[in-house]
Amino acid sequence: MCGIFCHISRNHGNSNETSHEWNICKNLIAARGPDKVGEKFENLTQNWFGHFVGSVLWMQGSNLREQPASDSSGNILLWNGDIFLGNLAHDNICDTDVLLNALETASNVMQVFQEIQGPYSFVYYQKSSNLLYFGRDIIGRHSLLLKVNNNQDVLTLTSVATKEVNRIIEVPAIGIFAVNLANTRINLACHPWREPDLRFTDIIEALETQLGVDIDIKDTILESNTSTCLHLHPNIKDLEYLENSPYFEDCHRTLEYLLENEDIQGRVDNLLQLLYKAVEIRIKKQPKFCKSCIKLVLNGEDIVCNHAKIGILFSGGLDSAILTLIADKYIPQHEPIDLFNVAFEKSINTSRKTNTNNEKQDIEDQYDVPDRKTGKQTFMELSNICPKRKWNFIKVNISQIELQTYRSSRISNLLYPLCTILDESLGCAVWFASRAKGIINSSTDIYESPCRVLLLGMGADELFGGYMRHRTILRHKGWDALTQELNIELARISERNLGRDDRIVSDHGRQSRLPYLDENIVEYVQKLKPWERCYPTDKMPSGLGDKLLLRLVACKLGFQHTANFPKRAFQFGSRIANGKENAKDISDRL
Repeated sequence: MCGIFCHISRNHGNSNETSHEWNICKNLIAARGPDKVGEKFENLTQNWFGHFVGSVLWMQGSNLREQPASDSSGNILLWNGDIFLGNLAHDNICDTDVLLNALETASNVMQVFQEIQGPYSFVYYQKSSNLLYFGRDIIGRHSLLLKVNNNQDVLTLTSVATKEVNRIIEVPAIGIFAVNLANTRINLACHPWREPDLRFTDIIEALETQLGVDIDIKDTILESNTSTCLHLHPNIKDLEYLENSPYFEDCHRTLEYLLENEDIQGRVDNLLQLLYKAVEIRIKKQPKFCKSCIKLVLNGEDIVCNHAKIGILFSGGLDSAILTLIADKYIPQHEPIDLFNVAFEKSINTSRKTNTNNEKQDIEDQYDVPDRKTGKQTFMELSNICPKRKWNFIKVNISQIELQTYRSSRISNLLYPLCTILDESLGCAVWFASRAKGIINSSTDIYESPCRVLLLGMGADELFGGYMRHRTILRHKGWDALTQELNIELARISERNLGRDDRIVSDHGRQSRLPYLDENIVEYVQKLKPWERCYPTDKMPSGLGDKLLLRLVACKLGFQHTANFPKRAFQFGSRIANGKENAKDISDRL
C-alpha cells in the first residue's frame, strides 16, 4: 500500500525543483505510507521530465520495498496495490518486484494486467516505448487523481490532493490510460477493460471536456462480460419456495426454512466458501507486526508481536458482522481483534448533568445512537459464538467540536474532488472510525488501535440489493429494472464511494481491504439471478428480503438476531447526517 505521486512536465534539464502540486500534496501522500518515502527525478525523453514519489506502507514480502521502483531497462513503477490471486500472486515476494519484472519481460503491458486479481492504482513508465501508463483496477478500489494543464504542458497523477489543486479529477476505473511522451504535447489513449458501451462513451466524452484532450480508444483488455444479461421472466418454480414460507412473521425461522431448500443451500455454501477465501487472503497477506512493532522491526529489532493487526469497521450490521465472524477463523486465538463503532454527539447544546455520579451515564446517553445499540447487540452475540476470542469493542465517540475541527482542516481535503453532503457525512464517519481511537468496552481509558489492516463491508449493498430503492424499483418496474439497477450501481461504485473511502482510510497509515469486492465474489454474485440475491417484495419485509442471500449466510454462521437487522445507512446510524438535507447537494461545510 502506498501513496503515489507523478508529475510530468516539459523538460527543463536536470533540475530537482519540486512542483507546486507536490508541495501541496506531500503531507497527505506521506501519511498514506509512513514506513518509507522515496522520490526520483528523471529526464524521460528529450521533451519530458518526470518527478516520481512513493510513500510505502509495508504490506508485502519479507522486507520493505522502496518506491519508486526501477529496473535495469530504465522502467519506473509506482504501485499502490495488492496482487491477491492470479498467476502473479506470490506469498513471500513483494508485489512491486513481481509486477516490475513481469512488465519488463512482457511483450504487451495489457497482458500483465489481465493476470492481476486485487485492488490497485499505478503509474508505469516504459522507457523502450516512451509510454506512461496509469490506471485503477476494474472495480476501482484504490484512489488515483489526475490533472492536465495544457497551457503549461503538465500532467499530474496522485493518490490524494487538496482543495488547492484546482481542476483535478478522479481517474475513472474504465480501463488503463497511456500518454505517449514521444509527442510534444499532452495526449491520452485508453485501453478499455471491456467492450465500450454507452456509459463508457459518456465517461470518455466528459473526460475530454474536463481535461481539454482528445482520448484515443484502443483495444479492450478483457473478454466481454456476459454476466449482465437480463432475466426478465422468473418462472413460478423459481419463486415457489420464496413465496411459500409459513414463517414470514418470524424472520429467523424464515431463514432457517429457506436453508432447507437444496438450491438455496448450495448458493449459500458457494458464497460462504468465496467469502472465507477472500477474508483469509486479506488477513494473511501482511507482515506479522502491528503499527508499533513494525517500527522496531524496521530498526532491525527481532520481536514477536501479539497485538491486534486486524480491525473491522463495526456498526453491528449484517455486512460487518459476517466479516468479523469469518475473520475469527484466520487470526490466532491469542491475538485480539479490534471492532470500531463510531458515534457522533447528538447535540452540542444538550444540557449535561453536573452530578459526577451520573457523568459516565451522561456520556453514554450522548452517544447512544442506532449504530451503537446494534453494535452492542451484535458484539454480545459474537462473544457468545466465539467466547475464546478477545474482542475489543471500541466506542469511537466524536464530539461536535472535534467533528468541526477535523472536517475543515483535514477531511475536506481528503474528500476532494468530491464535495456533496453525502460525501461529507460518509467521509467523516469513515475517517473517525478508521482513526481507530476510542474507549474499549467498559473502560474509561483511551485506546488507539495498532492494527494496520481494516476490513470494510463496502460493496455488499450494491451486490446483494440492500438499499430501499431496490424495493421501490422492483415494486414499480419489475425484476428486469432491478437487475439493471444492480449492474449500474456496481459499475458506479468506484466513482461514488471507493476512491473517496481509500483516501479517507489510508490517511491513518492503515490499509482498507474489501472482501465483498473480491473479483471472484463479484463474478459469482453477478451471475446469479436477481431473486437469488435478494427478494425485496411486500411479502419479505426489510430485514429479510433485502440482501436475502447474505442474511442466509449470517444465519448459517450462527447469527440469530444480527441476520435480520434492517439496513441502516452508516451516516444515519452513526448520527452524523441530517435527514432533512439533500445528500446530493454541495456541502457548504467543506
